[in-house]
Amino acid sequence: MLHLLSAAEIFESGARLAPLADHPRFPWAFAPDDAARGLAARVAAAPEVEMALALRLEGAARLEALLKGLRLYQESPVFRDLADPPAIWRAGASRLLDFGPPSGRPVLVAPSLINRWHILDLDHDVSLMRHLAAGGLRPLLLDWGEPGPEEHGFDLSAYVSARLLPALEQAAALGGGRAAMLGYCMGGALSIAAAGMRPGSVSRLALIGAPWDFSHMTPMRGALASLGVSGERARLAQMINAVAAAFGAVPVTALQAVFAQLDPGLAARKFRRFAAMEQSGEAARRFVLIEDWLNAGPPLSGPAAKAALIDWHLENLTMRGLWRVGDHLADPARLSLPVLVAAATEDRITPPGATEAVARLAPGAVMLRPRSGHVGMIVGQMAESGLWRPLADFLSG
Repeated sequence: MLHLLSAAEIFESGARLAPLADHPRFPWAFAPDDAARGLAARVAAAPEVEMALALRLEGAARLEALLKGLRLYQESPVFRDLADPPAIWRAGASRLLDFGPPSGRPVLVAPSLINRWHILDLDHDVSLMRHLAAGGLRPLLLDWGEPGPEEHGFDLSAYVSARLLPALEQAAALGGGRAAMLGYCMGGALSIAAAGMRPGSVSRLALIGAPWDFSHMTPMRGALASLGVSGERARLAQMINAVAAAFGAVPVTALQAVFAQLDPGLAARKFRRFAAMEQSGEAARRFVLIEDWLNAGPPLSGPAAKAALIDWHLENLTMRGLWRVGDHLADPARLSLPVLVAAATEDRITPPGATEAVARLAPGAVMLRPRSGHVGMIVGQMAESGLWRPLADFLSG
């Protein structure tokens, strides 16, 4: 319903703003596809009445295509059918999954807290974890799990101290006292803190789309503004507390409502594109698997949600050098180990500027710039050449 209402509002707004279609700063001037720019040119040349009618007809056609894509997705027989690897350690709701081989150099992998780890092991032939394992490494993936009685009071610092650090100890024990670390998205920022707290246990650190300088996260601040809480820390904290009290944790649907504001027209575009795909093809299969992953995220504990949205996004404590885990001040500049920073050029979730800050701060850090987006660099058509291989080379030393 959120996607449908958002699309309908966008199309109606387009019709109402039709008289401005020939203005150089009209949004269509920055549209990502030739079809949109062509439509803008035709509309600008038409009489005003014809202009509005043409746009409403076009909007209706696009809504119809969106609905078709949504139905095809809902009725798709595709599902992720990979079995979870064995868990070699558990704590509360969390577990450490061993992708093997036993002889490989251990790599502790920390995914995001907001989405499940499945994006790192999406399908039989679309799996960063299995690629690393095939190259002789031993990925040990930390599945944060859904917040249970222990985790309901966890903030981000508690997830580092009570989950990530103990998992690091397990991984390091399998590597003769040291292990590499790999953090994706939020898991990357948490990994920076963990690596700084256990410098002797981490041999090298790889970060994929890991935010640090939240002054570059302008889309998220815009999303919060659209919800009426831009800059109002107390009101946002009150809202998060209320949701967490009602549900025990902040449900994924509430988080999706925020992320949907990053690009309100994205769902309409991608489901229309999906409707035009050959449904038995590989592209359609991958679309369904990714969409399932996006829609099946775990809830987030209230304190962790407040820390992420207020301490990180609004206060930018990380870049300001004020984010602490216990007595430890998280600071990439204090890392004395090889660091790889992957910042995708088209990343809208974590824009490159937010990620590149770590490379500027960490001594001797190297940059990798996949030509893709936040998710595409993990599972896109160019993921293997753009990220998997150089990442495996780095982690292998």
